[in-house]
Amino acid sequence: MGILVEKTQDCPYINFSEEGILEIEGRSITEDPFTFWQPILEWVESYCTNPAPNTQLIVFLEYSNSSSNKYLSEIFRKLEEVNGKKTKVSVKWHYENGDDAVQQLGEDFESIFELPFEFIAEDVEKQRATKVKIRSKKTGAEAIISYKYWDAIVRNGHGDEYQVLQELS
Repeated sequence: MGILVEKTQDCPYINFSEEGILEIEGRSITEDPFTFWQPILEWVESYCTNPAPNTQLIVFLEYSNSSSNKYLSEIFRKLEEVNGKKTKVSVKWHYENGDDAVQQLGEDFESIFELPFEFIAEDVEKQRATKVKIRSKKTGAEAIISYKYWDAIVRNGHGDEYQVLQELS
């Protein structure tokens, strides 16, 4: 079973699946990092005993404090230990275009760990403005959602369950 944690003002969205998609998105400034991060680290440790053939860690942080960065380091360390042995790990490090601090944090992690990183500068304002109208193939229900949410649906392997009707600006 995966682990899903909804995003709050102080804690990031976490969506780790046994299919090998591990997503971290948002701000990590919790005053109690142990309570937040320890169950996630334990899940990663368990996952690494029998990982998917390919593991993709997708990180899109707005900000992360030093306590959270220690836990992120542990996640990277666990994935590094199994990379090339039990799974092929890749890291997609997203950051807001012009956010040099978050970009540098990713580059620091890249210099420490033997993992392949891809750095992706995001135009956040454009993503916030773009909407997608979709229809469920199963129920026929329609919804207008943000492009960012649609991207998460596709990354999690559920894109085939919907039909894109229209992109809206």
